Amino acid sequence: MKVQLLEHFRAFLLRSPFYTSAFITVREWNEPTLVMRVEELSAFQQEEYRTQVAFRAWRSRQGTWVVTVPFQIDVHPRLHVQGIPCLNPRHAVDYEVMQKFAEAEDVRFLFMSADLEGAEDMRVPWQAAQWARVRYLLNKIDLTLTGEKLTSVFDPDFEQARQELVAFFSAVMRMEREEQWQR
Repeated sequence: MKVQLLEHFRAFLLRSPFYTSAFITVREWNEPTLVMRVEELSAFQQEEYRTQVAFRAWRSRQGTWVVTVPFQIDVHPRLHVQGIPCLNPRHAVDYEVMQKFAEAEDVRFLFMSADLEGAEDMRVPWQAAQWARVRYLLNKIDLTLTGEKLTSVFDPDFEQARQELVAFFSAVMRMEREEQWQR
């Protein structure tokens, strides 16, 4: 599969470490889509993977919402790809992605080769029960947000809340891995 990326997004992926995930909008696809650059694209040419995807919302003590879509893809016994991509409900483009989770039948992953010249995609079923949870969380967020959605890229309040949340998630994941080794 060949995918044309906007130049700024292409530069971002090339600068980022392998398996850094980000949301991307693809005009031809209605599903929320996560993209990442991978070391060996051939490892992602399977039909199915064991995959977990969730949709979570968290509010910092300062009142800033962060939406996360934690995931894990078990590609093969020695390759497990995890991520905690975040969305900013105050940002218009991110909010559109969040709304897709309330109606999409799948979440799509787009795996790009190391040089971004090749791609493979995968769909993960997104159940109707999850739509209701997403709608509930979006309503909860909407009740506290005021004013227009942001169009600028940087939101310092969101960035601070995101870093706090990712640090917390990272610590929890580290503790879980240590517990597995002690068993």
